[in-house]
Amino acid sequence: NYIIYALTLAVTIIVVAVPEGLPMMITLVLSKNMKKMAKENVLVRKLLGIETAGNINILFTDKTGTLTKGKFEVVEIVLGNTKRFNTELELLRYEKYYNILSDSILYNCDCYYDGDTVIGGNITDRALFSFIHKEKNDNIKIINTKQFNSKDKYSMTTIFKDKKIDLIKGAKEVIIPNCKYYYNENGIKEKINNLKIIDEYIDEISRKGKRVICIAEKNSYITDIKDLTLIAIISIKDEIRENTKEGINLIQNAGIQTVMITGDNINTAIAIGKEINLFNNGDIAITSNEFNQKSDDEIKKILPKIKILARTLPTDKTRIIKIAQSMNMIVGMTGDGINDAPALKNADVGFAMGSGTEIAKEASDIVIIDNNIKSISNAILYGRTIFKNIRKFIICQLTINLCAIAISLIGTFIGIDTPVTVIQIDRK
Repeated sequence: NYIIYALTLAVTIIVVAVPEGLPMMITLVLSKNMKKMAKENVLVRKLLGIETAGNINILFTDKTGTLTKGKFEVVEIVLGNTKRFNTELELLRYEKYYNILSDSILYNCDCYYDGDTVIGGNITDRALFSFIHKEKNDNIKIINTKQFNSKDKYSMTTIFKDKKIDLIKGAKEVIIPNCKYYYNENGIKEKINNLKIIDEYIDEISRKGKRVICIAEKNSYITDIKDLTLIAIISIKDEIRENTKEGINLIQNAGIQTVMITGDNINTAIAIGKEINLFNNGDIAITSNEFNQKSDDEIKKILPKIKILARTLPTDKTRIIKIAQSMNMIVGMTGDGINDAPALKNADVGFAMGSGTEIAKEASDIVIIDNNIKSISNAILYGRTIFKNIRKFIICQLTINLCAIAISLIGTFIGIDTPVTVIQIDRK
């Protein structure tokens, strides 16, 4: 009898000690908050992603479409002699140059009109294509194309127009140093005497927070990207979202380090970082080249001060995430493209943009439907609320369990056979 009683008491204590309501409580809380978050333009794909979002202490965020509206608009065309045009109407006065410029834009992109809407290509291509209101010439044949990639930083299309011509579009650091000539407003090729003046002008545009795209051409028989003829330096503006500053402030005030990752020129990135109160004196902005020249240990030393990573490659995102995780940081990552999928998967919680690719969404834990960083701050807020609720439940449950265990043990020694009944255990 004593052995049976001892076993019964042991089982009672074990049952009392286990907080069996915790799994059910967590599931109910996560499910309830998932519905609330959907109303805040946050679609939760994995329930545990909500709780993890509340614990992140570093967030790597994309710029285009998240911090900005992602609606690019051409605001200025600049020639190699620094002559400027702001509208297509101004360019139409110079027919020969306009034809050179329009051909370079129309044929070196994957866009086309569907009614009045420009579709296809990337957002930069669509902005350029929308600036030029001209039909393609059937007599101009596309022979070959090279798509833009983050490593080479340019795209190229070979066309036949009287002769083979390579049309090139890309970053200033790839195009400008290799330009030997430029087209003036009359469409006449002239030699560039001072590249430094062009570089300084581009830096001036970049410091205003505008994206710079350079377009040029070369004779097709030249295989390397050299001896280029500069056609235009194109300034593109992307408006900051109305809620971006508020969202950044909320995230940073929550003690989360926010790092902007962008493919833009570092001067453009810094200008935008200052505008949204992300980048201040003492903070660090580095380019992909500088990042890859440093070892992991060197990056760890400066990571707490890094706020901007410019001209990034897809591999840079994965590397910096793994470095942060090796420092016991819980990492959040936003992204929208195919190249962002590995980074979203490697992060502790991945935020995909609603306008992003299906691959990015599949790799993520949470989808931000409105592409707005303020919605990410809401996700973090809900995550922290859930964590507090779970902690409160655990405190309550453990208090009850410890009291029940103490009564069961002490009651036995003072002569009470069943201090806690089965029904009481079931109702605890």
